[in-house]
Amino acid sequence: MTRRRIRTQEVLVYLGVKDDAGFIQHLRREGLFEEEEIEPEQADELRLAKVLMDELGVNAAGVDVALHLRRRLFALEERTRALARALEGERKKGG
Repeated sequence: MTRRRIRTQEVLVYLGVKDDAGFIQHLRREGLFEEEEIEPEQADELRLAKVLMDELGVNAAGVDVALHLRRRLFALEERTRALARALEGERKKGG
């Protein structure tokens, strides 16, 4: 099943970004959101980038760091869940 990609411009409109060219250019200089169409997870990251920049005054480089750490956290959470499932399976087997 193919996942639906979303045009970056549509996400910016939905988020109410007024100066979409300037906003996205700051992020693209950091290597973020370079494609014209993004995955739903990236759309959520774009939303978070807007919050970080508008409400907390984080610059584009800071957004890059925050998103990287967020992705690592999600990966570690998934790994922890997988290990917990494996341990539970071993426990049920009696090992």
